[in-house]
Amino acid sequence: MVNSGMKLGLGIGVFCLIATLSLTFYSNKNAELPELVISPDNMVEISEGVQLDPYGFNRISHEVEEGRVKRNESLYLILRDLDVSPQTIYEINQKSKGVFQSNRIKPGQKYLTYLDKESKGAQRLILHTNALDYVVFEWGNEVAVKTGQKEVTTRIAEASGVIESSLYETLVGQDVSALLGYRLSEIFAWQIDFFRLYPGDSFKVIYEEEFVDGEPFGIGKILAAEFTNKNETFDAFYFETDDRAGYYDREGNGVQKALMKAPFKYSQRVSSNFSHSRFHPVLKRRMPHYGVDYAAPLGTPVLSVGDGEVVEAQYRGANGNIVKIRHNGTYTTAYLHLNGFAKGIRAGQRVKQGQVIGYVGKTGRVTGVHLDYRIYKNGQPVNPLKVKLPPSKAIDGAQMEQFTNHIEDLKFQLSQIDEAGESTVASFAAP
Repeated sequence: MVNSGMKLGLGIGVFCLIATLSLTFYSNKNAELPELVISPDNMVEISEGVQLDPYGFNRISHEVEEGRVKRNESLYLILRDLDVSPQTIYEINQKSKGVFQSNRIKPGQKYLTYLDKESKGAQRLILHTNALDYVVFEWGNEVAVKTGQKEVTTRIAEASGVIESSLYETLVGQDVSALLGYRLSEIFAWQIDFFRLYPGDSFKVIYEEEFVDGEPFGIGKILAAEFTNKNETFDAFYFETDDRAGYYDREGNGVQKALMKAPFKYSQRVSSNFSHSRFHPVLKRRMPHYGVDYAAPLGTPVLSVGDGEVVEAQYRGANGNIVKIRHNGTYTTAYLHLNGFAKGIRAGQRVKQGQVIGYVGKTGRVTGVHLDYRIYKNGQPVNPLKVKLPPSKAIDGAQMEQFTNHIEDLKFQLSQIDEAGESTVASFAAP
């Protein structure tokens, strides 16, 4: 083993050798230098190297041409026009099984053709199914079909607004994706009935805005949001650990409840409210109406408002086609007058929150198309529009400090957002 003294000695020796050679060169600087002869034998060719395009292919060895799928144009016709042999096209179709369905090709889809720079023959085709996803067809050395995705970049954006007519119009009026409104309705579905918003309701939101090739692509996670409905403000903060991921208010209570406010994905008009004494339009007498009627179009998908077990799915007299779901020991919901049941919906079947269970109809004793939606608490009917829904599990003490630190900056950012309806995009990237 070399000790430190030996290392020092070696270092000094190397230094002295370099110094000696340098002095020798300078002392003989007038000496005749050897003649340098340049020939093909001592020349080294400098390689052009590799330059990868956004799809990971070497752009130096190929020319790339962009095209768009024309009306009534198929993948077969595109490949044929590229002088791909019928046998190779057949092999590509075989390799595509389970990866890409050629009958899904649509007019306007972008595709890229890779041509060999020397032979000018096509060797690869990249077909975009959307701005993000694409399929690669290769037949240069061997036939291969695989899928890929472009890189998605994310920026943090802020939006706010005061509702005058609808959340959709407020967002679109600010040139903000309407998808943001749908995401907000998913988060606050347990506190706010988004079918019954009022002028003056307002919102603030911090979210991830996604881009592909520098163009807006979609909405990522909502990081924090506030929504004021009928002068009551609700907040939600996204929090994720190894054992949980979801939205919580500033006190650490779960924002998502056991049941959604309404059994629809999109807004539907309430045509009749919960009542202990309502005049029945068919029987022509006053009697209880223990549900809320939604005047939705025929065939509109009806969603289960929570996880649970189907306890009834059948035709039942005046109720028509009915689905009844037990969510827990306290809550049961019922969906009446359905046009039909979704596939697999039968007694004993487990369903998930948001799952389609049936379709709006006019079966049973009714005068028109609608859904009669009911909630039972401990076996007793309650008003679906006024029931206080049970909260999900709150953050426990062990993680509360982590959660509090996580939302501190988000609370401050929300407080700084103007409610005048202006939306701004911050200059920093998402973590």
